[in-house]
Amino acid sequence: MTGNIFPARFHAGHRDRTLNTNYRRNGKLQSCEPCRRGKLRCDHMMPTCGRCARRNKAHQCVYHPAPLTKRTSLPTPSTESDPRSPSIPLQSTEWGAPTPVVHPLTTTSQTESAINSQPSYVVNPPAALSRTARATSLPAHPRLTIDELRRPLPEAHVRGDSLNKLPAAGFVHHTAILDEYELSIGIQRPNAEDPNASTVISPLYIERGAAVLTLLKDPSILQRYLDKWFSFGRGIVLVEPMIKIFTSGVWSVWGKTLRDQNPKELQRMSARIWENTMKPVSRLLHRHTSPREFCSAVTGENLRWEIVGMIVTLVALLCQSLSDADPIFVSDKACLEDRAAIILRTHNASEICIGFCEDFAIVNDLYLWFLYENAGLYCSLRSRGSFENWKRSGILATAMIFFNLHQEIKVDDNTPFFIAELRKRLFVCAYENDKYSAIYNGRPPRLTRSYCMLQSPLDLTDEQLMSEGPDLELALHSLDDEGWNSSARIQRSTFARLFMPNSLLAEEILEVSLGNLPHDEVIRRAADIERRAIELQASLPEFLRIDDQPFLELKRPPIELIYMAYIRLDSLNHHFLLQRTLIKKIGADNSKLLSIAQDMFSFVVLLVNHINVLRDFQLDVIQLLTMDGIPPAAIIAMELLHQDQNPTSASALANPLPRSRTIQDLSVFVACLGTVKPFTNGSNSCIRGRKFLKKILDTILDPPPVRLTTDDSSTQNLSDPSFTSPFLQTGNDGDFMRWLDAMDFDCESWVNLD
Repeated sequence: MTGNIFPARFHAGHRDRTLNTNYRRNGKLQSCEPCRRGKLRCDHMMPTCGRCARRNKAHQCVYHPAPLTKRTSLPTPSTESDPRSPSIPLQSTEWGAPTPVVHPLTTTSQTESAINSQPSYVVNPPAALSRTARATSLPAHPRLTIDELRRPLPEAHVRGDSLNKLPAAGFVHHTAILDEYELSIGIQRPNAEDPNASTVISPLYIERGAAVLTLLKDPSILQRYLDKWFSFGRGIVLVEPMIKIFTSGVWSVWGKTLRDQNPKELQRMSARIWENTMKPVSRLLHRHTSPREFCSAVTGENLRWEIVGMIVTLVALLCQSLSDADPIFVSDKACLEDRAAIILRTHNASEICIGFCEDFAIVNDLYLWFLYENAGLYCSLRSRGSFENWKRSGILATAMIFFNLHQEIKVDDNTPFFIAELRKRLFVCAYENDKYSAIYNGRPPRLTRSYCMLQSPLDLTDEQLMSEGPDLELALHSLDDEGWNSSARIQRSTFARLFMPNSLLAEEILEVSLGNLPHDEVIRRAADIERRAIELQASLPEFLRIDDQPFLELKRPPIELIYMAYIRLDSLNHHFLLQRTLIKKIGADNSKLLSIAQDMFSFVVLLVNHINVLRDFQLDVIQLLTMDGIPPAAIIAMELLHQDQNPTSASALANPLPRSRTIQDLSVFVACLGTVKPFTNGSNSCIRGRKFLKKILDTILDPPPVRLTTDDSSTQNLSDPSFTSPFLQTGNDGDFMRWLDAMDFDCESWVNLD
């Protein structure tokens, strides 16, 4: 695995180091005192920067809160760098170098008056990356000015450009009748995508675009990150052949401009990208458009902001999936690049590109592909289940509906085959994400089967999807009658095909659990859903009927193992949620729930025991821990506590839990939850679940002391410890829990889930 070849000297040095996120007044990160006084470059790491560590000056490495601030004057809010101000921390030198703060919104009033939108694209960084207040700073205030209060609305929003970019959705639409009869009376339908129409882009947007382009300085590093992403990730919508065409076009045409980082050339490049972005994508699409022809038409000289956004988003997703100790973060100079800083910059750049599209009503296939990946990145950096994540997933669902992906998707004169397949993939992914989010938050979904026509994408590889002519026909003939691949490979398209039936079952479970149905109807529908869930598993191809064997043999690639884990746990989770619903709605017996919880938890423990194999899928592992690990573990822990305190109860006699094995499994799971660092996605749930399970284990293993009474017969045997002590006694069980807390697990065998 990659962790085994990582230089050992970086393990201890970087594991506990964090980036100092305090900023100076000039917008640059604070340097430690030795580096500041010596005017040397500081890597801003805490508690000791790299330069001081190498020079054995760790005791002198301190970060003064305000080294140049005079005691007699206090800074005013207008001169402070406000964390809520629209400043974009982007890199202009090296990936791990100090970050200058670009202020593209600091303009004169004349420039402000020409702005066509409200350029408020600041995305608050996650808590783990957020800036801390300086000791001498006053409370931050929004830098509102009269010009900002007078800023006009985006012209594209006022004109309603997005209204005319897509056909009316259904005959109840307010313009549906006009659409039906306008041509018959000689009136042309309004076309917001007129290629001859021109939109004036203000210098502000060009400057902000140039700031984003500073992140693309080193194409070789970017390509290395993207290659790493596809080496284990494999995209569902943004497939590898497509991204390779995009990046090769960017590097071949704009490589010199990006490497030189000349401000004027970057602005010229930004202006050209804006010109391309304003051109409609629909003009490139017809029935016979080939995938490579389309991809080549939106990169190179025709580069668009959607493509730039895709590149930086995938880089951020890669860094989120890896640990700090991954070798990819070791630069050519043997320096460790800061993963958190890369994530923050690329995340902010992704948000800026999304804002570009939103301000100018850019709604096309490229934007939807970009939005899907951006939503995943956005949510991965914030607390799972938070309002911010719920809102962003709602934006994704809204975009799918507005683009009419809830209706029939087919090949026609304006839609080539590969676009139709990618639209099917995209919609089933968004539909499944909507159900997952609804279950996680316990709220109704936004997308429902009553209004959506779900269509399964074909189980094609990336190369087959990008093929055309005879090669495409051959690929289609290689599929079975149901559309599954015949090579028994679990790939991204296979996973996407499973989203549709699983999502439909999840939606029905939500209807029963969150709805107000009579008891008889709850029982009837629950039985029907359970029957169809069993039938679904039986109808799948043989290679998708997952058991524990693949995780014992470990013969498949890690990406396929993570897919198999999802498939297995999704199936069990349907039955788990159904039993929870029956217990809460009609007071059913919990014996069946306990049996399902044991199956789920034993599989999760199996994953935990092989977590080293899944080290490159940290986001997925944390998701499985929170969604499919903590709920069944809590059920088992509560039942174990009940049986321990009431050994003669009906459940203890009918379904006794194996005490030793259950405690061992729960202890291993608790230890794994403890490896999830604070402020990472899902950490709140992991911390809460660990506290809950640990409390139960403490109660079981460390009961209140019992006063013992002795008689003459007992005192006769005190000299023989076998009469008074348990076999192989090691002390009070509470000592074991305290030992478990203090145990420093080997980082080579336990993944640091950060």
